[in-house]
Amino acid sequence: MSATFPGLSLSPPLFYRWPIGIRFELGKEELGSSYGEVALRRACTLYEAVFRPSDRAFIVSRLARYVTLSKDAIGSRSSRYRRHRPTVFQLSRRYSLGLRGSVGRERLVSNEDHLREIITFRWTEIAARKINYQFILKAKANADYYTRRPSTDDRIYFVNRTRNIILHMYDDRGMDLVAASRNNLQGIYDEHKNWILDHDRKRIVETFE
Repeated sequence: MSATFPGLSLSPPLFYRWPIGIRFELGKEELGSSYGEVALRRACTLYEAVFRPSDRAFIVSRLARYVTLSKDAIGSRSSRYRRHRPTVFQLSRRYSLGLRGSVGRERLVSNEDHLREIITFRWTEIAARKINYQFILKAKANADYYTRRPSTDDRIYFVNRTRNIILHMYDDRGMDLVAASRNNLQGIYDEHKNWILDHDRKRIVETFE
């Protein structure tokens, strides 16, 4: 990451953190298909456009939790975490999605006023077209609907090491792709530019046309 994407942190909104990227609109009403069906179909199509069968890839999980610190004894007492939905690695153990357990883990802790933010990254190398990515993308599409399953609380980043592209589906509304070079995304842009989010179309068109 530091060599290919210097200064980029895996945190939202990914599209605005890097100069070369595309923001796609996923959820949309179409004749004969529901909003959720369109979102998942577009997400899977873009995933398959990013990851060819022979590409090397990583999956990175980013889970943020917040703890309220005691006003009287900062750092000595904290509220308990609320119950969280499973991470992508926990889902994989439960549903056999094809992921190995995480091989890397890093935790970042920061305090501000009476709030502590704890961000945990987990990652592993994957065969991107052999895992059950449809299930994982569906879990992200359900992220804002607490009663729907499957669903997950963590943010999931797919990193294509062969083509130097990062994919992040933030929820059923949209997906960000960023790349080290414009050429790495040019073909995807040309094929799917009618799915670009209108709010960011001007910037994206200036980059790729």
